[in-house]
Order: sequence, then structure tokens, then C-alpha cells
Amino acid sequence: MRAARAWRWFTQVGSDPALAVAQSINLRRQVPLLYGLLLINSLAVAITHRQTAPATLTISAPAFLFTITIIRMVKWLREARKGPPTPLQARQQLRTITAVAGPIALAYIGWSLALAPYGGPFEQAHVGLYISTTVIGCIFCLIVLPQAALIVALAVLPAFIIMCLVRQQLTFVTLGINVALVLVVLLRVLFNTFEYFRQQILARTMLARQHEELQRLNEENRLLALTDSLTGLPNRRRFYADLDAWTASPDFPPFAVAVLDLDRFKPVNDTFGHKIGDRLLQEIGTRLQASAGAAAHVYRLGGDEFGLIDFNPAAFDKTCERVLQQIGTPMRLGEVVLCVGGSIGIAHFPEAGAGAADLFDRADYALYHAKHVEGGGVCLFTAELDTAVRAEQAIDVALRACRFDDEISIMLQPIVELATGRLQAVEVLARWTNPHLGEVSPTKFIPIAERSNAIHGITRTVFRKGLDAARQLPANIEVSFNISACDLNSATTLAFIRSEIEAAGVDPRRIWIEVTETAVMRNAEAAAQVLQAFRDLGVRVALDDFGTGYSSLGYVQRLPLDKVKIDRSFVADLDRAGGGTVTIAVVTLCHTIGLQCVAEGVETEAQRAQLFKAGCEQAQGFLFSRPVELAELRTQYPVVGHRIAHSAAA
Repeated sequence: MRAARAWRWFTQVGSDPALAVAQSINLRRQVPLLYGLLLINSLAVAITHRQTAPATLTISAPAFLFTITIIRMVKWLREARKGPPTPLQARQQLRTITAVAGPIALAYIGWSLALAPYGGPFEQAHVGLYISTTVIGCIFCLIVLPQAALIVALAVLPAFIIMCLVRQQLTFVTLGINVALVLVVLLRVLFNTFEYFRQQILARTMLARQHEELQRLNEENRLLALTDSLTGLPNRRRFYADLDAWTASPDFPPFAVAVLDLDRFKPVNDTFGHKIGDRLLQEIGTRLQASAGAAAHVYRLGGDEFGLIDFNPAAFDKTCERVLQQIGTPMRLGEVVLCVGGSIGIAHFPEAGAGAADLFDRADYALYHAKHVEGGGVCLFTAELDTAVRAEQAIDVALRACRFDDEISIMLQPIVELATGRLQAVEVLARWTNPHLGEVSPTKFIPIAERSNAIHGITRTVFRKGLDAARQLPANIEVSFNISACDLNSATTLAFIRSEIEAAGVDPRRIWIEVTETAVMRNAEAAAQVLQAFRDLGVRVALDDFGTGYSSLGYVQRLPLDKVKIDRSFVADLDRAGGGTVTIAVVTLCHTIGLQCVAEGVETEAQRAQLFKAGCEQAQGFLFSRPVELAELRTQYPVVGHRIAHSAAA
């Protein structure tokens, strides 16, 4: 049984690939030293016996052994200059060393024992010293290959002990026993050291595998982080990473960047649910990849927005037309047939910008122009758009440096009761006069302020000044403030508004909060919670610009509303034949669900009359009064409940 285990142990040399490679690399440094030790020690013995031993033992035999030793040493020196061996090469080297260790050891021990009888006690002692020190040195050199070291020890030790015992001299007998004991201890140390070496290699191998696995997982995570899970397309992060890499590279060829936004996607989501909406996005992603062409990279940037980067900018206009045609083709998803459209904004590198952020912003601005100015289609960022962008940037810079208390003022637009013409409320409107830009229209600075978060400072200033104006108005005059989508999402701004209302000394029932459909529909559930918190204070809530967004009747009923303000576009339609149908329907809807109704943008007596006939309670517009300052308002209407003389005010 032990013999079988021993045989398996010898035959398993090089069976572990990682261990075999480590052993081979270590032996490439050690084996040349082993052969050098053999040459030096053997040469010394041959020299000390040159006068007493025959020439065959001091010249011929050493020459033969030294030739073989030098050949082997040169071979290993060459191996040491090569790169790491393959597992197969390492296994072959280990087995070769193990195979030749015995014959070489036997050859040298035979030669040294043949020299032992010659010479005096000093020469004979030299042979004993040679055998003992050389075998110890060889075992140390073969410490990472214990099979070969054991073979050397077994080849040398028995013969050496026999030689010492045959001499029947106390010195040689003691020397033989001493060397035997030393070699036993040395072999034990060798096996312990090799086991430690083996464990280190195994641990290093396991660590390397874990590192490789970690790298693989990191690469998978990186790909996941750069991939949209729904469509399988590269995502926004990958879009920006690619843009950064390509724009940072010197002499990179021109390319086109496009931002695509789907039209009519939200109604699909609201009507058929998110499952159908997701399937629609997946189909859109597939169509984009198929129609964009081989030179284009397609990305999903989020929501219903996609990105394209095309390295054939000359033909990119046609590519975009082909993409929009594919998107507009009706698609069947189960039993549902859907048809959506798309708008695309394009920016060319390097004409439109040299950085990723600039290219995206300008493509996005072109997209905005395509959707809101051109009504869809494809829009290329041009010098004219660049002028508009620079104007926006100037406003943005001025807003960031704005001293709101000094530069932001308020105007008050009267809201009248249509039945009596009496003043019932005022809407607080922000006005901005900048030292460098002069008076800036709210239609220009409000959208930019919302994007830069300067809107929070404007809202706080307007509330402070508006509440101060409310304290100077009669107690029966209500005051209405506008809240943006950014304000609804800012806990700090909302907390400030609540604290200002509580500290102002104004009855909260006089205060109205106006929110637009777009602001509410970004997150209807969260908006409902915020608005209900205001109502709990006594503040009332109005839905502004009704009809211009995407809110459904179900959402209007679920929101904590007290009033609906009809957008001026519906009021303007009252002057057209049959144009009042939608407006009358909105007024009827408001009454049905128990909400007050206010009409915005009333400019003619005919509009006022039709609204009053439809049952609309309140209105505001140039027919009654333009926005005015507080002092002018108090001058015009010094008496509570004063009737608006709209013919003169207009």
C-alpha cells in the first residue's frame, strides 16, 4: 500500500499545472547553481587526488562527468532567459529533472567512492566532506522538487554510509551516522518547506482565479452599467462616454450627434399601460438599429428619448428621415396597433461644439426647436440657433449672479368675477430687470431658471414680496402664486413657502397656489401629496394652463384641486365660428367635478360674454387690466369690491 502511494507520489510530478509552472520557474534559477556546485566541488576533489589516484579517476572520469554537467547547465541557463513555460513544458521539465537526478547522482557518487581508497587521511576525509556537502547542497537546490531531491538522497546516502562502515574507523563511522541524521532532518525540512511552497502557489492560483473572476464580473457590471436593460441598447452613460472619448481624440473625423424624442408616447403609456409602453420602446429600439445604418451608433438616453452618433454626417439628414419614417410606421403589439412619431435635433462635430456636453446640449436645443417651433421633424443646430443659445447662456449666467431681492419685482394681474365685474383676486407675476441685460421677458428667463435651479430663489422672492403685497390689500382680495415643477420637487423651497405663509399674518384662505399640468404630470402622486399639504394649511390650489398638457380627467379628479384655469389658447378660439365648443365643455367639466373655473387671456367683450354665458365664474386678461404694480392697483381700485371698468382699463 505504501509502495503504491509512493509510486503515485513520484508519478504525479507536474500534475498540477499552476504548481508545475511555479516549480519550473524556480528551478530555472536553482538548477544552474546545482550544476555549478557539482563542478566546483568535483574539480576540487580531482585536484587533491591528482598525485595519488590514477589518471582515469582524476582526468578521464571527471572530464566525462563535467562535459555532461556543463551541457546540462548551459541548457538550463538558456531556459532561464525564456519566458514562463506552458503547463505542458513545465511538466516535461520536471519529469526530465526527476528522471536524470538518479543517474547523475549515481555517477558522481560512484566516481567519488572510487577515489576514496586513494591518498592519505586528508584526501579520504576530503572525499567524505565532498559527498556530504554536495548532497546537502543539491537537496537545497531541489527544494521545490522533493521527488528529485529524495532520489538524490537515496542514491548517495546508502553508498556513503556503507563506505564509512566498511572503513571500520570510528571517525568514518561517526561521520556516516552524522551525515545520515543530518540528511533525514534536512529531508523533513525540505518536505515542510515544499508544502508551504505548494500552499503559497495554490493560494496565489486561487487568488489569481478570484481576480480573473472579479475582472470578469467587473466587465459584466461595466457592460450592464452601460446598457439599457429594457432595449439592450447602450445607455446615456455609454453615450456620454463615447462622446467624451471621440471628442477628446485629436484629429478625430467629423460625426453627427442626434437626440430623438418620441411624439405621442405618453398617451400610449397612459392608455395601454407600461407593459405595452415598454414593448413599444423595444420595438422602436429594434427599428432604430435596423434603419440607422452601419455607420451609426444607437443609444437609449432614458424615457422615450434616444441618441444617435453617425460617422457619415454628409448623409445623416437622409438617415434621420429614414429613421422617422420607420418610427412612424404603425406597429402591432399583440392585439394593439400603435402609431407614434418622432422629432430629431442634430449637432455636427466639430462645428456645433468640441465637447460632449456642448454637442448634446445643442442637439437637445435643436430637438426642442423641432418639437415646439416646427411641430416635429428634423432640426439642425445652426448659427441662428447658436445665437439663441448664447442669449440663453447670457441669461443663465446673469441668473446665477442675480441678487433676487434687488432685481426681481412683482406685478399683479387682476382676476375679476364675470357676473359682477368686481375684483376678486390678483395673480402675482415675476418681473426681472438685470443691470446688464435690462428687462428680461418671463417667457425667456423662467424656463432657463428652471433648468439652472435659480427658480427656487425667484419663487422665494416672489412669495416674500407677494405676501407683503397681500398684507396691503383688502382682506377679501385673494392672492395667487405660481409654483414650477422644480419647486414641487424641492423640499427646501416648499418648507420655506409654508413657513412664510405661516409667518406672514395673512389668512391662508386668501392664498392660491397655481401649478401647471406639465409640472403635476411629471409625478402626479408626489405632486398630489405636496398640494394636499398646502390645502391642509388652508391654502387653495388651482390647475394652471388646463388643456395644454397631457393630464387625463382621472388625474384631474384625483388631484386636490379647487380651481381650474382655462388656457388662453381656448379662450382665443371663442372668436372663431364654432370655436367655443371645447371651452364650454371644459367649463361644464369643472362644474361637474365641483371646481371653480377661471378663464385666462380674455381680450374682447365677445369672449367675456361667451364665458359668462357658459357659466365661467372668473376671468383675467387685457380686457380687464394688464399686470400692474401694487401702487397702481391700489390707485385704480381704492375701494374693496370696486367694479372693474374694463373698457377703460383695456
